[in-house]
Amino acid sequence: MSESLKPRVGMVFDSVDQAYGFYVKYAHASGFSVRKNTSYNNTKGVLKLKHFTCSKEGFKIPNKGKGKRRKPSKRVGCEAHTKLQLTVDGKYDMVFVPFTGIDNHNRNITLGVALLGSETADSYRWLLRMYVKAFGVAPKVVVTDQDLAMKTVILDVLPDSCHRLCMWHIWEKLTPKLGPVLCNITDLKKKTLAKIVWSDSISRNEFEEKWHAILSEYGLSNHEWLGSLYNIRHDWIPAYYLEENLSGLMRTTSRSESENHFFNQFCNPHLTLVEFFSHFETTIEAQRYEHRKNDHETRYSEAELWFPNFVLEEQASKLFIRTIFLDQQLEIDDAINNSLLENLGSPRGSVSVYKYPMVLVYDCETLE
Repeated sequence: MSESLKPRVGMVFDSVDQAYGFYVKYAHASGFSVRKNTSYNNTKGVLKLKHFTCSKEGFKIPNKGKGKRRKPSKRVGCEAHTKLQLTVDGKYDMVFVPFTGIDNHNRNITLGVALLGSETADSYRWLLRMYVKAFGVAPKVVVTDQDLAMKTVILDVLPDSCHRLCMWHIWEKLTPKLGPVLCNITDLKKKTLAKIVWSDSISRNEFEEKWHAILSEYGLSNHEWLGSLYNIRHDWIPAYYLEENLSGLMRTTSRSESENHFFNQFCNPHLTLVEFFSHFETTIEAQRYEHRKNDHETRYSEAELWFPNFVLEEQASKLFIRTIFLDQQLEIDDAINNSLLENLGSPRGSVSVYKYPMVLVYDCETLE
């Protein structure tokens, strides 16, 4: 008999059925059959012990009743048996997959999550199909990390969605791939590469020219990982998709960092499944509370104006919800304090035009 078929003390199985199947194979090779015998549960009703025995274990108790025919028994007292002890710790090796969207306050919101048994294309394909079925519509933009299986499945299940790679995840790999000395001591990461990678004001040709110049300057022209990033530059460099909807969402680090911190509050590999769900529900409730709080502030409070006599700011405070207005207020402040001002003469007054997109300020009371 093969040694792999012989049971040994200390063997570990994923389930009772798996252990039973193993013992059945051993019994068949040894010339006897098996049946499941007694079980023992703990005070909470959880199975703790399970016995597997030979089908001929024990002896049949004679039936002394009158008028009943005695049947021959196959039990001959065979002592072949094994005992299975269950240690249930609630821990599972599973993949946590969150779906994050952006709510009407421009804040991250968890649309749904999944726990997958594997990171295969089939698992992701099923997951995305269930997502579309639940929401009734496919997302316009999907941002993920560099998972190859996910990329393949998105092309299959979400063919009309724009798939881009998360810049933050790529940027986080820069130091491990290039080394702390090159990234932390030199200006390569924080200044040189950052200026072209995160920029939304350079053309594609300009990016490619500066990319090659930087790699040549630092002796990285033949770096394999950087070369692979350059080959997929259309999927993560802003210069290649500025004209697409929601392109600004993909070139911000704060949103990804916020989500990473949010999920780390309950994603701990040392937690049991019950503990995980308890932490998850608490954290999600905190997110929902923040959303309700933002709704309440918009509906029942007045925004503080920085420029009381500035009509544009006042109109924005009434038009936008509070969180969006606060972002617009920063734009207005920057336009007023930092942009160049041209004073255009007019016989009926003057028109001051700030060189800032979407901001046009009139300071002439008689302008019609």
